[in-house]
Amino acid sequence: MVGIPMSGADMGRIAFETSPLLNLIRGLDPLGSTRPVPAAHRRWLADVRRQIPERSRPVVELLSAIPNYAPAFLIPDVPAGGRTHRTVQEELDALRAVRDADLVQDFQIFDTWERRPSRVYDALRDRGERLIPLLTDAMHALYRACVADDWPDIRRTLDADIGRRARQMAAAGPGAMLNDLHPKLSWEPDQLSLALSKVPDWQYDLRGEGLTFTPSVFGQYVGLLIVPGRRSVMAYPVSELDAAETLEGTDAAGDGLASLIGRARAAALRAIGDDPTTGELATRLGVKAPTASAHAAALRTAGLIVTERTGRSVRHRLTGLGAELLAANRH
Repeated sequence: MVGIPMSGADMGRIAFETSPLLNLIRGLDPLGSTRPVPAAHRRWLADVRRQIPERSRPVVELLSAIPNYAPAFLIPDVPAGGRTHRTVQEELDALRAVRDADLVQDFQIFDTWERRPSRVYDALRDRGERLIPLLTDAMHALYRACVADDWPDIRRTLDADIGRRARQMAAAGPGAMLNDLHPKLSWEPDQLSLALSKVPDWQYDLRGEGLTFTPSVFGQYVGLLIVPGRRSVMAYPVSELDAAETLEGTDAAGDGLASLIGRARAAALRAIGDDPTTGELATRLGVKAPTASAHAAALRTAGLIVTERTGRSVRHRLTGLGAELLAANRH
C-alpha cells in the first residue's frame, strides 16, 4: 500500500492539468508492459506502431526498457501557471532543459534493474545532458507521428473529465473526488492510499505543495511521480467508455450513425442484430462485459434497444426506432 498523506495545504493545492507528452508515454507503455490492454488502446497501438519514425526508436527503447515504468525525465516538470492545459512546446522546452542532476533518480532505478538493459540508457549514462537535445527531438517526432492529429479530440475528452471532477469537488468536497478517482485509490482523513500489489508499504511526502492530477485516455492504472525538487503528479485514466470513444475516432465521415451517437455505440447498436446476451455483445465488440453493459445502457436510455431477462440470461433487442436508425444508416 502506498500512502500519500495530504495536509490542509496539500488539499488546497489540488490541481488538474492535461499533458500531451504524458498521454503519449502512457499510450506507448504497453510496448514494455505486462498489463492487459483495453481493446481500443490495443487497436490504437497497432496503428501507431507502423508510424513510429526511425529517429524516435531510442525513445521507444527507453520507454520499453523497464515494464510499467517511464523515466521521470521524459515527463517534464512544467512550472504551474494556473492553466489547465500544458502545450507540447512547453513540455519539449522543459525536456530540453534537463541536466545531469535531473537524471540521477532514473540512473538509480535503471541500475537496480538487470533483466531489461537499454542501449540508450548506456549512452545516456555516458553522455548525460549532451544526449538530451537528440532525445527531445526524437520525442517531438514521436508525438507528431502518434498523437498530434488526435490531440484535439483527446483533449476534449480530458477536459470533460476534469470538469466532472471539479464539479464533484465543489459539490461534495475534495475527499469525495479523490475516493472516486480510481478503484485502487481510497481516501481517509488526511491520507490518500494507492493499493499496489508486490510493492512494499511506502509513505510519500507532498511537502504541503499539493498534487497535480493528469487524466489520460490510455492505460487502466494510476501513475505516480513524487520526487524532491519538482511538482508531484498523479496520472489517472478516464473511463474506459470515454477512452474507447475517443481512440476509435470522433471523425466519422461517411457514417451518419457514428456521427450521431459515436463510433463505439454505433458499433454496439449494429452488433445487436439477433438479440445477443451481454457476454455475446462483449465478444462481438472485443470489450469487457462491463463496457458492453454500459454501451447497452446508453442505447437503452436513448430508446434504441430494450433489455429483457429470460431465466438467468439478459438479452438486448432493437426497438422499432433502433431498427429504423440502422436501416437508414447502412455502413
